[in-house]
Amino acid sequence: MTRTFIHSFDPTSASPVAGPTVDLEVSEIEDAGIREVLQTPGAAYGAWSILDALLAATGPGTPFIFKEPLGQAREVKVALSGLFGRFVARAYLERYLNLSIFAHLTNRSLLLDGRRRIDIVRRSRGDLPDWVACAADLTSLTVAEANGCHDPGGPDKALARGWAQAQRIDVTARGRKVTIKRVAIATRWGAATNGPAQAYLSVRDPVDEGEPIDAEDKDAVFIGLLRHHIANLVAPLGHAELADALRRLTRERSEHGLQRDVASARALLNAAPVREVDGASAIDGLVGGIVTRAGPLTDATANPADQDVLARLNLRPAFVGIERDLIDAAIEGEAKTVRDRLAATTRHDEFARADRAGGWVIPLGADRHIIGSA
Repeated sequence: MTRTFIHSFDPTSASPVAGPTVDLEVSEIEDAGIREVLQTPGAAYGAWSILDALLAATGPGTPFIFKEPLGQAREVKVALSGLFGRFVARAYLERYLNLSIFAHLTNRSLLLDGRRRIDIVRRSRGDLPDWVACAADLTSLTVAEANGCHDPGGPDKALARGWAQAQRIDVTARGRKVTIKRVAIATRWGAATNGPAQAYLSVRDPVDEGEPIDAEDKDAVFIGLLRHHIANLVAPLGHAELADALRRLTRERSEHGLQRDVASARALLNAAPVREVDGASAIDGLVGGIVTRAGPLTDATANPADQDVLARLNLRPAFVGIERDLIDAAIEGEAKTVRDRLAATTRHDEFARADRAGGWVIPLGADRHIIGSA
């Protein structure tokens, strides 16, 4: 179901939308929410699955308006606003800025390639932005921050806070600053009762020019992002060892150690269960797991009958996974192979939803099942 926001973009000339509003599918926001909750450190719970029930039942193509404000206490409003703001912002970044690969930032430093000294470095004190991201073709390196608010005056203050956060890191290669886009996105929520009536989505998106860097170093930036993206997604889905191996590839500083870590990661990938969608030849073998409203199912195998039961109980089961061949390419670290593989993932399925970076969200039940090795 399509919902709309009043849209503003700075600079106006670069806006990906021609009119005064921007639309997003609720399913796009929920899929972004699934990936966001799984990839963010902490408990992976099904916050994305309640979104549709919170919206005013005004039908497709209408504004993104909640039935009522997100909670009464300020703490609840801030928490839910921030969470759903990330979901909406990520869906916007994926659809309109073509970003597909996301590495999440924490207060700890993040290495993208230890051998090549490719780092994400802090520039100033304060909360860091949410993501360093890029497009599926390994371009458009972007630092992005999402904010949500209920401010009756609009999204400007939240956008300013987000923009300040987007300034707090640089990506460097051998000490040289890399060119990046800095993006801040602020969503001001609307509510049918007891709150502002209109929903706004405001974006600030200039390019911050860096220094020229070696082509191989540039490729290594994107390979590092992809390894973190995959690791953070598969870790809560029952593949923690594989995730740790992928992260070690980004930290290793010696050639000998890198080859050892590549061999270890390859062995763990070979041991990982490979899943397929029953009857869907367009989707290659996937590594991942089943997610429900209660979170990931990591300690049990759900056969097709179990998947039907989960669906009948309205637990919204979905398989979330990444194409095995892409994980293999990320382990090997050859940028051309990764680009070729990502270019080949633009297939479509009637029910399954792809993210252009080898990832799939596949709703289960009603004759849609995930099968494969245990």
